[in-house]
Amino acid sequence: MPRPCRAPAGLFDAACPLRYDSARGSRSKDMTVLRKGVLLVGVALLATLLACGRSQNAADPALSAVASAIPSLPAPPAPRTFSLCAVGDIMLDRSVGRMIKQKGCKWIIQEVAEDLAAADFTFGNLESPLSTVGAHDPPNCVFRANPEYVKVLTLAGFDMVTLANNHCTDPGREGYLQTLKHLDRVGIKYVGGARVRAQASWPRMTTVNGLTVGWLAYTDLDFPVDCPSRVPRDLCRHREQIAAVKNKCDLLIVSYHWGQEYWEHPSERQKQVGHAAVEAGADLVLGHHPHVLEGIEIYQGRPILYSMGNFIFDQRQGPRMESAIFQLRYTEGQGWTIQVVPVHLPPTRLRPEYPPPAKRDAILRRFAGYCGRLGTTTEIADGVLRIEARPAVSADGSSAPLTQN
Repeated sequence: MPRPCRAPAGLFDAACPLRYDSARGSRSKDMTVLRKGVLLVGVALLATLLACGRSQNAADPALSAVASAIPSLPAPPAPRTFSLCAVGDIMLDRSVGRMIKQKGCKWIIQEVAEDLAAADFTFGNLESPLSTVGAHDPPNCVFRANPEYVKVLTLAGFDMVTLANNHCTDPGREGYLQTLKHLDRVGIKYVGGARVRAQASWPRMTTVNGLTVGWLAYTDLDFPVDCPSRVPRDLCRHREQIAAVKNKCDLLIVSYHWGQEYWEHPSERQKQVGHAAVEAGADLVLGHHPHVLEGIEIYQGRPILYSMGNFIFDQRQGPRMESAIFQLRYTEGQGWTIQVVPVHLPPTRLRPEYPPPAKRDAILRRFAGYCGRLGTTTEIADGVLRIEARPAVSADGSSAPLTQN
């Protein structure tokens, strides 16, 4: 006995194009549209009958011809994804430089290199120029690292670094240009810097998994800085800069060197600039400079990482030498998933290592507190902290557009 067959729910509602206007007593669609609607209903019914096995003669040529004429709907494409590993300040001079000279480039990064390189893209802030010339006074924070130490970055799989910071021109113009040359030599991209000063704030475009990812980097500090890429004091102009780049890419990531050193919470200026960036089109904001961790805010569905702390540095023990690797995964239409993996820099080694459980959990609890004060929900499990950043939705359930002020 043939099995019962039911037409798909809503089939007729969707197929009938006829509308009757009772006030006028006439059809509002002409007969051409009616015939098309009837034909569409007929084709759909035939397809339903075939699917349910109600055809009396499965080999009927006419019925088979109709069935073959019905196009099959293609499967929706899988959403594109992008995984990013982001870290904080990287300084390869002073005590760190001496440690690298003694132990080697591989040793300084080997504890975390495999995890850094596992992402589609790895990004950090290069706090020390790579040059053999120019000013060099490490005790007074005038940095210039051995250019051969760029190997630390290549061994860790870094794809890009930001040069928009307050140390990029420590060794002068020639030292700055040498830094660009050595990064180019090993194939590491950079943003927030350029040979032509006026081009330092220009975007850098990359393509990952079919997504065009745009990058911008700026400094925004309250003291004089000879960095060629700076946030304009007029934030209206800054919004225009970001919006123009967003129109050219699928995903826009903006890096800022900002805030106050050793503050464990973002300043009002950081919040003002970060919010403006998101409102103008930034999908992710990455922060550096405070040398300690600051929390993550989810603003209009976009993450703002206010400070990712020190990643390779030689500062006082405590929060300055407790940091994290930020593993971010973007899924088109679904937003971001963030995992915060704690690291610390032991004073006798000055390299990023995974801390023992007690210290790891203490770092996570403290960071969860930073995020909570910014209104962000976190979950700690299996030694990592997780945050979900889903696209903001409006009252009608649709994706809420970013506000352009």
